[in-house]
Amino acid sequence: MTGRNEIRRALSEDFPTWLIEVSEEATLGVRWQAGRALAPGHGGIIGMCSDNHAMLRELLDETDAIDSRHAIRDLAAGLRERDITAHVYGTTLLVTGLDAREQLITCKRGLFRWASDGREIGPIVEMRAAIEQIARDGQ
Repeated sequence: MTGRNEIRRALSEDFPTWLIEVSEEATLGVRWQAGRALAPGHGGIIGMCSDNHAMLRELLDETDAIDSRHAIRDLAAGLRERDITAHVYGTTLLVTGLDAREQLITCKRGLFRWASDGREIGPIVEMRAAIEQIARDGQ
């Protein structure tokens, strides 16, 4: 496996919802590309390109942070509809359940997780299921 393929594989593992490709072009040199599909009803970045893998990783990290902030904000709104108190702090959510217990939820790489133990709540593209799971755990 070439160095480029190893880097591509590592990027694909770190960003599993993205299709990562690397190619050699005569006029442009090495070209790193990433693309993905979006869930229905969601906006966002669906493709990017760079001439080096480090910049592509940085772009993917920034995109993940944007996606996470939007998802946490949407999650908070959905929880509030169920009378669960939720306060947004960047990519973290402080949730106060019906039993008055406070818990932190984080979002990264397209997944919601309980901050206390890292347990997965669910993917950001399955918002309703994540809201239901949090509501069940908070009672």
